[in-house]
Amino acid sequence: MAAVVYRAFNEVYRTGVAKQSQEWEYVHKNGSTVYVEGSVQLTRDSNGQPIGFRGILRDITKRRREERLLKLEHTIALGLAEATSTRRAAVMILRNICESERWEAGGYWVLGEEPGTLRLDLGWANDNMTAVASEFYKDKVGSLTVKSDSYLKGVWDVGQPNWIADVSKNADFMTKSGSYVMSDAKQLATFYVPIWSDGKVVGLLSFANSTICEPDERLLQTVSVIASQFGQHLQRKQAERIVRESEERFRALTNLSSDWYWELDATLRIARMESRHASAAEIGRQYLGTPLWESGLEIQYEGGWDSFRLLVESHQPFRDISMHRQLPNGKPYYISVSGEPILDNQGRVTGYRGVSKEVTDRKIAEERIQYLATHDALTGLPNRVLFSHLLSNAISNAQRYQRNFSVFFIDLDRFKIINDTLGHEAGDALLKEVAARFKQVLRAGDVVARLGGDEFVVLIQETLDAPHAALVARKMLAEAIHPVILRGQECRVTASIGIAMYPADGEDEQSLMKNADIAMYYAKEEGKNNFQFFSNEIKTQSLERLALESNLRHALEREEFTVHYQAKLDLRSGQINGVEALLRWNNATLGMVTPTQFIPVAEETGMIVPIGKWVLATACAQNVTWQQQGLPPICMAVNLSVRQFADPHLLDDIESVLRDTGMAPHLLELEITEGMVVHHPEQAIKLLTAIKKLGVRLAIDDFGTGYSSLGQLKHFPIDTLKVDRSFIRDIETDAGDKAITEAIIAMGKTLSLTVIAEGVETVEQERFLRNNACDEMQGYYFSMPITADAFATFYAEHLASKK
Repeated sequence: MAAVVYRAFNEVYRTGVAKQSQEWEYVHKNGSTVYVEGSVQLTRDSNGQPIGFRGILRDITKRRREERLLKLEHTIALGLAEATSTRRAAVMILRNICESERWEAGGYWVLGEEPGTLRLDLGWANDNMTAVASEFYKDKVGSLTVKSDSYLKGVWDVGQPNWIADVSKNADFMTKSGSYVMSDAKQLATFYVPIWSDGKVVGLLSFANSTICEPDERLLQTVSVIASQFGQHLQRKQAERIVRESEERFRALTNLSSDWYWELDATLRIARMESRHASAAEIGRQYLGTPLWESGLEIQYEGGWDSFRLLVESHQPFRDISMHRQLPNGKPYYISVSGEPILDNQGRVTGYRGVSKEVTDRKIAEERIQYLATHDALTGLPNRVLFSHLLSNAISNAQRYQRNFSVFFIDLDRFKIINDTLGHEAGDALLKEVAARFKQVLRAGDVVARLGGDEFVVLIQETLDAPHAALVARKMLAEAIHPVILRGQECRVTASIGIAMYPADGEDEQSLMKNADIAMYYAKEEGKNNFQFFSNEIKTQSLERLALESNLRHALEREEFTVHYQAKLDLRSGQINGVEALLRWNNATLGMVTPTQFIPVAEETGMIVPIGKWVLATACAQNVTWQQQGLPPICMAVNLSVRQFADPHLLDDIESVLRDTGMAPHLLELEITEGMVVHHPEQAIKLLTAIKKLGVRLAIDDFGTGYSSLGQLKHFPIDTLKVDRSFIRDIETDAGDKAITEAIIAMGKTLSLTVIAEGVETVEQERFLRNNACDEMQGYYFSMPITADAFATFYAEHLASKK
């Protein structure tokens, strides 16, 4: 509580912004939890200087409890809706009530086998209960019974809840020897609530604590509502059981009587219909005198009933023709029908005869297999196979009727983060929600399909023009960005959409899908949460990126990478006391590729991990080489990428590089960005602490551009802060940049960190940094990034000039 309040007051003091409706909790001296809601603002004197705080505080314990009880009712209502058995439902109720209201145990009582007794059908005890009590509830389940004149039977007969604060002082619980009946369970407080179903009590819920608890009418009211819900659940399950048994009997009868014999007369009307069972034969009599095509059955035959009539009128036999209808209960009923003509003594056709067999299960299974083969199992949307078929039909129709349509290729942004953070169940829930939203936006004739992962594809029929397609895309983006509650957390995702128009961007399925995909990747590169139309310019850029990625995959093996080194200057002593390793790439086909071009691609594809390891090994080996050449030891800074920081082998890689190169750990400084540590601080602290134990220094690079604060930084084992070059660039003219830089330097001093300014290019910038006690600087003003040999010469000459 104190730490939370301190952080709130500290933030108000630092920002000057008042906090409204802050909630805190603390433990009262009587052991209860108290919830309060308050507001706090900073007070200032006439000169605007902070002199104190003022605010209000309100007790919201009662409100929070009401919310908790309502949530309890809601949780149990959902649980009852999903419960597959009465026992699971009862355990769910006992567990939720006990955990929410801090009761140690609960039981579910039903009528015993012997007349006049009640039996403990199941019990639940939490981990906080005493071992004796927990064992009591485990042992007694299914065996503990009480007589009709007991305390439980009284609650049963009256049908009203009963609360006993201390059973050891209640006469109903006393034995003739003077002890109380629940002493074995270490139980003092208890209460009972009857379960009503179909106008009568069918069970009891009991709850127990090992401490005295005074009656709580509000809790009794809530548990009574839950017991009523449970009673309705029991009544519903009973009805479902009766219906299920009835359906099973009907199914068994149908299976036994699935073979029919039938005859048609010379006019092709049903003249005879028999089954082995009288009830089935009675059903068949309703069709007597009716042609098959007027029986209400649907036929699965090419050309329908008209073609079938031609078949029988031409006196042809037929085999295994499927017919079906819907049963009164709404379920489908399929039969397989075979028949042949009936010939008289002169060989003339006088009718037809045949048999039929129920094939409902087989047909449903076939339809299910077909559905699964063409639909996504998670979202129920068409899959790649079905979408390909629908797109092919759309192309044929568009060619025939001179129509236009469009294909959208959609990829969700940030889905992997949510999936990795909250788990695959949350990710699946998100995909289903987004799929439902996309369907709502589209017309009935449009199609949305899921290709897999977080990729969707949409077919917009009869697209008038590009503005029409853009309107639909905006609606889909707006639907995607709405918040989704996953595991109690509000989450948002955006989408990147690529659009290909028919026929302008392709006249076949492959071209349209490929070009929509290319446009989608361009939307990603343009910042995500947007849509882009395919164009030849986008295709060219896509091909360029493909070439870059392809060459990048072979850059290490072709030894195309080099490392350049940029000196760091101590502003107090004027000595070079550090150097940063910077990666460069020279490709035979592409020429010199800037880090801003290839680093994001390497990061996205995961190639940055082996590349980063190579840079680390190369820089450390070079440092040792300089020392062997007679140069003094110098601290080597190496950047870590986001992917490297998340790599589980990072610590092992650092250890092996230091061991293999022989470089002293204290001469290595690893630079990370703010974003690597602020999103998952606990994991980051654990990893950074392990790196520090190796003796390696740590620096926060590009500081000031992320979301770090003094409160966060003090928890991380950081040695150095590097002020981002964006603040240094205009420091001579921009008052805001000056203030930010001064604040970062002051913050670093407060935390005893070394502060380095990046991107220093003018004497005025250097003078400002000296005047504000910045420790070090790095930039073109002192030294550009240069090759290893050039740096060795530069370093030696610098040392000589200082003698």
